Amino acid sequence: MKKTLIACLLFAGIGTVTAQTSAQATWENNSPDNYRASTPAGIQQDNVFANTEISTDNGIITFSDLPELKKATWAIVTDPAGNLITQKRVNPAANILDLHRLPKGEMYFLTLVYKNKSKKGFVLHM
Repeated sequence: MKKTLIACLLFAGIGTVTAQTSAQATWENNSPDNYRASTPAGIQQDNVFANTEISTDNGIITFSDLPELKKATWAIVTDPAGNLITQKRVNPAANILDLHRLPKGEMYFLTLVYKNKSKKGFVLHM
């Protein structure tokens, strides 16, 4: 009796299972291009710092097109070894970073950080 019940359940389970064949879904349908085309455009967020640029004049860095944001944006300067040189909050009103005391002829990296995430980076040749 037990074996008959198990056999009936097995046949009922096999009858209800359907599998996806390779003819229904090809590799081209699962490509990343088709996935990107099918996702809503609102999901992708643009970087608000995309238009931000810097200009240097005798060690004074001036930021242009900084966005007005709720939280502070930090400008972090590091040397090629990754050691922190300086950091300062920047916004459209206070958009100047004074680096005239750094040695001339050196290379530094300037990173704009918002909400603890790196948003845009620059290379400085002093």
